Amino acid sequence: MRRPTFFLVLIFLGITSTLLGEEIRDYRVTLGLESDASLLVTERSTVFFDFPRHGIIREIPYSYRLSTGERFKLRIAMEEVRADGDPVPVSIRRTGGKLVLKIGDPNRYVEGTVTYLIRYRVQRALRVYGDEVELYWNAIGTDWTMPIAHAEVRIQFPESIPRDAIRFVGYQGGYGFREPFELSLADRELVGEAEALGPGEGLTVAVRFPKGYVALPGFGQSLLWFLADNAYAGIPLATLIAMFGIWWVKGRDPRKGTIPVEYGPPKGVGAAAAGVLVDDRFDPRDLAAGILSLAVKGYLEIVEIGKGDEPEDYELRRLEGSRELTPFEEALLEALFRGKGDTVRLSALKYEFYQEAAGLAAKLYMELTERGLYPANPDRVRGFYRTLGIGIAVLGAMLGVWQGSLYLGLAVGLSGVIVLLFAPYMPRKTRKGMEALRAVLGLEEYIRRAEKPYLELAAAEKHFEELLPYAMAFGLVERWTGKFEGLLKAPPTWYEGRFPTYSPYLFGARLFVFQQAAHTVATAAPRSAGGGWRGSSGFGGGGFSGGGMGGGGGSSW
Repeated sequence: MRRPTFFLVLIFLGITSTLLGEEIRDYRVTLGLESDASLLVTERSTVFFDFPRHGIIREIPYSYRLSTGERFKLRIAMEEVRADGDPVPVSIRRTGGKLVLKIGDPNRYVEGTVTYLIRYRVQRALRVYGDEVELYWNAIGTDWTMPIAHAEVRIQFPESIPRDAIRFVGYQGGYGFREPFELSLADRELVGEAEALGPGEGLTVAVRFPKGYVALPGFGQSLLWFLADNAYAGIPLATLIAMFGIWWVKGRDPRKGTIPVEYGPPKGVGAAAAGVLVDDRFDPRDLAAGILSLAVKGYLEIVEIGKGDEPEDYELRRLEGSRELTPFEEALLEALFRGKGDTVRLSALKYEFYQEAAGLAAKLYMELTERGLYPANPDRVRGFYRTLGIGIAVLGAMLGVWQGSLYLGLAVGLSGVIVLLFAPYMPRKTRKGMEALRAVLGLEEYIRRAEKPYLELAAAEKHFEELLPYAMAFGLVERWTGKFEGLLKAPPTWYEGRFPTYSPYLFGARLFVFQQAAHTVATAAPRSAGGGWRGSSGFGGGGFSGGGMGGGGGSSW
């Protein structure tokens, strides 16, 4: 909406021009639509000065704010400026989204009638709406301070556009007026005339025709124009570059180097910790691996519960073990039986243990950080960047509403999404942590590829149990148990199953079911826990005088 002060200034200048006797006696505008979608604008105005003046000032708008908040700029190339057919001094500057031409010699005055010719070429004057192309143009803008005695508008079309494919409408009057401006189509030229336009009154034309008759700019060119007009569109790219740089400096692990095959558990790295080192996160599979590790070390017994051959639940029975536990395993043992005595069923932990799982994850992260395998708690590092990303995304939404700019909101919001996408990759290991990871990956490779001849040479039962929790953490438990087919005739002493017939492979399948049950226990939580140009000519009633691009106005100086 225009400011009231602007109208007061316009009225004052109009009264002044009238008192001085200044007027545009004849204003002829020709809009030449070219086959390359450019618009050649020729303005020929005959101005009467009854008081010595230097010339005229012509202001041509080129920058618009669309309803989506996008900044849209015309590309205007000045081709010719003349006065009474001769070249004339002209200074050109851009200010306030307008191209301002100050035409005339500052050392010379003119009086009487002077005919000015201004010719310029415009790109981006056409807009696409569905299957149609539209030219919505203020042929004579509503910002002139001088009255216009006679005005004529001509729109010339290329031969490629059929006459019956052209739709058009015109408006005249002050800004926002919808008084019809009569246009007639003869051959390939649309013509309209108006008389006695007062200061602040103009002529607007809106023309539509089907796509395909002019060569519209391609996607690449349109994208370049959009980026040039909307600097904030580069915010996501800058964010991407910045986050990559931060990851390169702070989030990138040291190089792995050669990974030797390991035949036994990494020193000082429990099964659950091994799972975390592989992907930098504690998940339910690592929890199941921790429970198996407690069983292997003699601190609990796993018993299948059910009426048939298939287990319906699992009972954990606490035992007095003697082997050394990691800090995480000690915390896990206490959490499983806290307030439950020495026996607990997995189903009884459902909807309760998810709270313990969060604390156990923090305990394991702290353990790995204190041992120097990570420079900082990986979960907190992820959480920091996740919070930062969400905050930026919310800021984008707020800016979009506050500034009335959909594109600004999307640009900042997308930057937040980029930060969120980087968050999982920001935790990094120290050199010591990378050494531990090499040992873990070497063990994983062995579990994946171990051959039966080697297993026959090893103390099969002890070797089987020792690496079983690690196989669980790597997601290879069925592969590992299957390798002992024919080598082991009974399950480990710490596992009581309802096997119709025992085989290591069947035991591996049962452990996979146990892993799924542990996953449910770890994750199940009760539900309660949880202004400007709008880019439409208004075919159908929405258009008005001064509502298109181009136009502007001028005055004398």
